Amino acid sequence: MALKLNQRKFDLFLSHAHADREFVSTLRRWLKEQAGLEVWFDDQNFDAGSWVGRGLVEAVPRCRGLLIVVTEHSMKSNYVRAEYNAAWNQFIEFPGFHLVALRVGQAKVESWLKELTWIDVPKPELDANTAYKILRALYPDGNTNPTRARDVYISCSWQQRGSDSARAVSKHLVEQYDFRLIGDAKDQKGFDPAVRIERIMSSCGAFVAVVPFRDGVTTATSTADPYQYFLQEIDLARKLSLPCVVIADPQVRRTEDPGDAGWVRMNTSATECPPEVVEALSDLNENWSKPSKPHYIFCALDLDEIHEHEETYERLLQVIERVTGMEAVVKVDEMPIHEGVARKLREALLVVADITDNNVNRCVEAGIAHAAGVRVELVAKGERRKLPFMLRAMTPTLDKTYKNHVEQIGVFHKIVRPYRRRVINVEL
Repeated sequence: MALKLNQRKFDLFLSHAHADREFVSTLRRWLKEQAGLEVWFDDQNFDAGSWVGRGLVEAVPRCRGLLIVVTEHSMKSNYVRAEYNAAWNQFIEFPGFHLVALRVGQAKVESWLKELTWIDVPKPELDANTAYKILRALYPDGNTNPTRARDVYISCSWQQRGSDSARAVSKHLVEQYDFRLIGDAKDQKGFDPAVRIERIMSSCGAFVAVVPFRDGVTTATSTADPYQYFLQEIDLARKLSLPCVVIADPQVRRTEDPGDAGWVRMNTSATECPPEVVEALSDLNENWSKPSKPHYIFCALDLDEIHEHEETYERLLQVIERVTGMEAVVKVDEMPIHEGVARKLREALLVVADITDNNVNRCVEAGIAHAAGVRVELVAKGERRKLPFMLRAMTPTLDKTYKNHVEQIGVFHKIVRPYRRRVINVEL
């Protein structure tokens, strides 16, 4: 049985023909070293002498997606075709498995690629636009501007068995009230889980739990039973004083404090919300309140550099927002400007400061954020080096560096990826 997506070690299986090794090796280095993704690459991961067919069976189900490099060589390769077919089976069986294709030049795309869309690469070189499109393809588009979104944290099960009520409630929240539904990313591993969940939940204006009937267990407790994670998140939402709605199957009862008073009931197999649930969600819409500390990422960048390379930086910010589901803040309009910038730095979830050439303004901004206890990541164009003395408390050596815009997009992706959230709207 294949592992669940969040249990898999590799982000991408890189499928290619050996005749295209020069370009593919460059691509692999960028994906792994700059962008911070775990990549299955046959020379790196197949044991010497292993049978390729057996290796494929073992390899593809250990990945969360496949990136196929389409060239005249790969379209003639039986190995590449077998890799794609194995990945297609994963795509059908596991929602969230990614299939991404790069078409190099005008290579003819064979019919066995089914109806897969692709990214056109004019020639076998990795440029900033291609790098941006690859990363964008790995994160579904929630179609909601994070600056205007009304976020609701939703705690529910998306397993095929027992997800009918969760989907019905989620669709109602989106279609009737235009909420953006937020959860923890399936494959998230960074930071302490409890701390991360509290951070995500605190950035939302309300909380909804949909508790299904599971494994024949009718009594819900917060330790070692099928409902423990639901109850822990319910208790956390109440601790944060979020407007809450708990919707549970009629068979599920919480006997421990604080009990289940106020829960509304809905059968796990229901595909439409009953009147009492509709009423509870209507009340939630009225009670939704703007979070006291909305999540955003402050990017301390050189504004002159942004103006000179406007399109490149627009892509960079879009990557940040697509990956994290949070607003990327660069400019502050609040007056007086220095106070507005300082406040935004102090209230950010993360500050990414580009201190190329030891830019004084960016160094000061990084220092303000660090003094306020905000997480700060430092980057710069050039080589690894020691930091200015006043910034060495953050990290002794500046090791997140880039030489060009391709590497810059990758480095920023690597930094923000541990902060990603799951925008559930796109999955409905």
